[in-house]
Amino acid sequence: MAYSKDNSSQNSGTRLRKKETNAGATAASSSFILSSTRGVANPVTDPGILDQQKIFAEALRQTSPIAAHGSRDAGQAATSLGNGTGLPNGLKPITCKQMVTNGKSLKSLIGGVNPCGKTAEVVAVHDYKVLHAGGDAQITNPPLKIAENVGDIRLSPDQASKKDLIFRFRTNDGMLITKQNGQVKTGSGAYISKKLVEMTKSPGYGKIGYVDARFVNEDGTPRIAKDAFTKHQALKLQKAKVRLRGIRELDSRSKQLHEDLQSYTTDELDPVTRSKLMQFREDIARAYQWKGVTTRMAGGMGLAAASAAVVSLITQAASDGEINGAEIGEAAIQGGLFGAGGVLADAGIYHICMTQNIPPESAKIIAQQGVGVGFCLLAIGMDIQSEVEAVQNGEISRADAMAGGSLKIALDLLPLVLSPLGLAGVPILVGAQLGGRWVITKVREADRNIRLEFHKNLEKAESLAIRLDHIDKMADVIRSECEETDRIFEAAMS
Repeated sequence: MAYSKDNSSQNSGTRLRKKETNAGATAASSSFILSSTRGVANPVTDPGILDQQKIFAEALRQTSPIAAHGSRDAGQAATSLGNGTGLPNGLKPITCKQMVTNGKSLKSLIGGVNPCGKTAEVVAVHDYKVLHAGGDAQITNPPLKIAENVGDIRLSPDQASKKDLIFRFRTNDGMLITKQNGQVKTGSGAYISKKLVEMTKSPGYGKIGYVDARFVNEDGTPRIAKDAFTKHQALKLQKAKVRLRGIRELDSRSKQLHEDLQSYTTDELDPVTRSKLMQFREDIARAYQWKGVTTRMAGGMGLAAASAAVVSLITQAASDGEINGAEIGEAAIQGGLFGAGGVLADAGIYHICMTQNIPPESAKIIAQQGVGVGFCLLAIGMDIQSEVEAVQNGEISRADAMAGGSLKIALDLLPLVLSPLGLAGVPILVGAQLGGRWVITKVREADRNIRLEFHKNLEKAESLAIRLDHIDKMADVIRSECEETDRIFEAAMS
């Protein structure tokens, strides 16, 4: 009888061990699905995007006040601004001070009759700052002498200013002296030549024009070409003694800045961040194409099958030391199927989200979380089923099932907690699954041993009780015979 109970206990342990392995394989698969298609934001190295970023940052800086309210810099800057206005009636001193000490909105850089006019001025300011900082601004026909005390370059806040740019020179005592300089022109050769020649005929406008580099020869003369000036236009500019400064790709860079600023008003992203987002979306779309899904399916099957096999192997070794290759193979197959099925489900949910015009990054998150939650629920369901069957078969008590089931549910939810770690969380998850389920197995093994010893001791106690009862009966017989002997002896003596 004792042997029969011990053999039943071993079979029970084998069944429980197999169920522990299956649940562990499910959780391992879930972890891989949550960590798949995880994008990594690579640094932007495109020189064009980096140039856009610097010009964009300059545009944001141009919205800040030119000088602090009440400073002596502000007073001098306001006077210079008033002297340089092109308005017939001029500007009031209070208006000039407000223009100098108040910032401007970002929309002021992309509005107006010529939307790219202000952005072209920003590009010119950026390149001149690079020039004065000792960098290679690639300006065609730059000034022969580069001032070393230029502290700042700003856009004129006066829309009717005779000159577009404001150069601020730092004096020995630290004050910034404001001086206006040049006109920035974009457009066709006919328009630019006409406006620059008219500029020289108006007092205070000067003779410096900042234009796209395609309009300027290396020696500073007007360039004659199909995409530049005609001979007649170039001759008129030379007669007017206009000095041209060529800004590299001024037209295209100003248009790009205009687009960047317009986009920023809606998405609040700078060019580098927007480029990363676009690259990230392209990487996601590539990962969810058929080739990417197939590759991830192979990886999912391999990792999930390996994780399930490891869980099965170590669980068996920790349970009774006996290794069953069939169980390991079954767990690996099940884990591989879960891994492949998870990738397919992930791709299906993603493409459904895309049909609803959901952004790719959001669709990816929805798909991964949906699959991750589904696998965790599957693992929980399997564990609950194994606990119920164990109770029904009399293998464990209800209290034991509730305690062990609660711990298993916590282990099954680990993939959701560890998903931010990506693939790095898989070893942690497998280790936690092994450790937690090994503890459950050992505790239940100890509990079964205690129950087995209890039954053995109970049998011994029952056997002892029978023997004691038999001894009591024998004692009664002996006592009865002794009483009979005493009566015979008394009768003989009397």
